[in-house]
Amino acid sequence: MRKRFLIVEDEALSRKIMEDFLSEFAECATAADGEEAFKLFEQAILDGKPYHLVCTDLVMPNVDGYELIKNIRACEESLPIVDCLRTRIFVISGSDDHQDMSRALLDCDGDDYIVKPFRREQMRSVLEKYNLIDYANEP
Repeated sequence: MRKRFLIVEDEALSRKIMEDFLSEFAECATAADGEEAFKLFEQAILDGKPYHLVCTDLVMPNVDGYELIKNIRACEESLPIVDCLRTRIFVISGSDDHQDMSRALLDCDGDDYIVKPFRREQMRSVLEKYNLIDYANEP
């Protein structure tokens, strides 16, 4: 089964660039804010097809990236299969501020933090680090 990624970015061009790149490695869905993303996340679990990775920006309308990460982690903890399901969450942000990084990774329990703009090789390396590239399905 091909991996599933969710890209959460309020800027349409950035969302499209991320989708174009990540679709090489997984089936991708997109959301323009954290509220829409969380609905997609919950539905994926209900459908029995959870996301392997959520890539989220931090600054977005409605529900920001920090709140989205907290909501995802709370949802995972509420499931009876909590030990089996842990979605990787990468923050993709234009901010290289250490407070933002610390809040996203330590306070909210994100997995990795990537500063925009990033190189394709950098993202590929992070995907490999978390075993998120399925070479059998790679084009």
